[in-house]
Amino acid sequence: MAYQALYRVYRPQSFQEVVGQVHITRTIQNALLEERVSHAYLFSGPRGTGKTSLAKIIAKAINCESAPTREPCNTCPTCVAITEGTSPDVFEIDAASNNGVDEIREIRDKVKYPPSQGRYKVYIIDEVHMLSTGAFNALLKTLEEPPAHAIFILATTEPHKIPATIISRCQRFDVKRHEVNQLQTRMAFILNDQDYDYDPEALKLIARAADGGMRDALSLLDQALAFSDGRLTEDAVLEVTGAVTDEALLEMAYGLQEKKLNQVLTTLEAMLRDGKDLKRFIEDLVFVHRDALLLKASPQAVDLLERARPTEEFRRFVEATSTDELFQVIEELNDCQQQMRLSNHPKVLVELTFIRIAEQGKTLNEQMNQLQDQVRELSRELNEVKKNGVAVSEVASEKPKPSPKRTQIRVPKERIRQLLQRAERQHLNAIRDSWGDIMTNIRTQDGPIFALFYESEAVLCASDTLLVQFKDGMTWHYEQVSSNGRTRDVIEQALFEVTGIRREIMAVLETDWEELKNEFILQKQAERTESVEEPSEEDPLITQAVERFGDVVEIEEH
Repeated sequence: MAYQALYRVYRPQSFQEVVGQVHITRTIQNALLEERVSHAYLFSGPRGTGKTSLAKIIAKAINCESAPTREPCNTCPTCVAITEGTSPDVFEIDAASNNGVDEIREIRDKVKYPPSQGRYKVYIIDEVHMLSTGAFNALLKTLEEPPAHAIFILATTEPHKIPATIISRCQRFDVKRHEVNQLQTRMAFILNDQDYDYDPEALKLIARAADGGMRDALSLLDQALAFSDGRLTEDAVLEVTGAVTDEALLEMAYGLQEKKLNQVLTTLEAMLRDGKDLKRFIEDLVFVHRDALLLKASPQAVDLLERARPTEEFRRFVEATSTDELFQVIEELNDCQQQMRLSNHPKVLVELTFIRIAEQGKTLNEQMNQLQDQVRELSRELNEVKKNGVAVSEVASEKPKPSPKRTQIRVPKERIRQLLQRAERQHLNAIRDSWGDIMTNIRTQDGPIFALFYESEAVLCASDTLLVQFKDGMTWHYEQVSSNGRTRDVIEQALFEVTGIRREIMAVLETDWEELKNEFILQKQAERTESVEEPSEEDPLITQAVERFGDVVEIEEH
């Protein structure tokens, strides 16, 4: 007999053999015992999770000579015929290739005839979402008034494409993806049954690569066994799946953490030359940083690790990396994954992502070093004060103060001047009243963006634009809001969801804002034709300034 693939040999033949779908098997078993079988079932879920297998087991159970029963006996002639696909009462139809109205009409014409051997005629329609509109209409008529001896079992990976009128006439069951440990257990059972030697970690790698699909897992296992030489090893699985070793992933993570861009890009090039799968590599790298973040938050959560192993080297990496750095890398890699799906040059995207991570890290390190230098300087001056008293302050005052680091992003002064002309206080008040809800919305969407935007203050608002101010020391916060497209999208979406008005977000540093605000007030003063009088509450200049700035304007008496 010709060789059969493992997923065919070890296809479940009873409800007990179905892995990880207890919510379905228990419901159907109880219905079988009580003889409350529905005339139509709909199984929806990812590929390779057991939808068609469940349909065939139901067909055997209701036609078994031992019925009513919780399990088919798999020994009576009816069960054997259904298993072998020779039963005249069970029809398996592939809707992908038989999706026309004529095929469904043929079913409708023949369904009225009673079964020839079993108790029920069973029609299994796989990938039912592929049926045409006319075919669905023909099927609907049959589902509305089905014969007592007919049962329809529909299976699909895309239930949203099935008309609601069809779904409402079926008992729907959503088949779940299998968990990694469930796939491991099933593969271990098969290898033990085949008397094949294996490494447990190799099975874990296959289970992760299968993405919850039992058929995919067994197909990869079949391929890995063919590649192996008497024993299933991790190296064989890595070669077959295109995955990267734990050591290489950790080396890449260290390279990103230490901003060794040359090492990172060289390692990436070597992996691609070895035929590694780029998408899987980025996904594994995301999970390595996720595992590091998880272990940093809860050192005891070793069992929850997805990709990394809790070795001493990995723990050292966790200790050496800050939470902010892990958040940043995960966010950048996630964005890269999204863009790779639409790109014809995924390698270029990955290289740009690594460069961006390294450059952003340098900016953060520069800011950290600057703060550390300031702390050391303050500590030195404090020690001098303790030794020499106040005199040191006079010496310190003679030293030129270092000018604060200015942002490299040009301040949109002309746009802010135009905004000053059309801003209204009522818009600013509405934003300030909703500020708490806006912040809550941003925090729900993205924690890091909430952290940097939390320090801002709304200072000017028109019907289409909001200006926020950051203190002079928050250059990085200002740059992120001004230039990072994703940051702006999250903030602007939060503004829209809370206020119902779409506004563009603009940012400014405190010094620049004070300069522009004072310039605007002086300009308005110059435009006054009356003689200079002591300002009063009815002064039109004050009225106009308050209308734009709200309570930001301070009136000084002269």
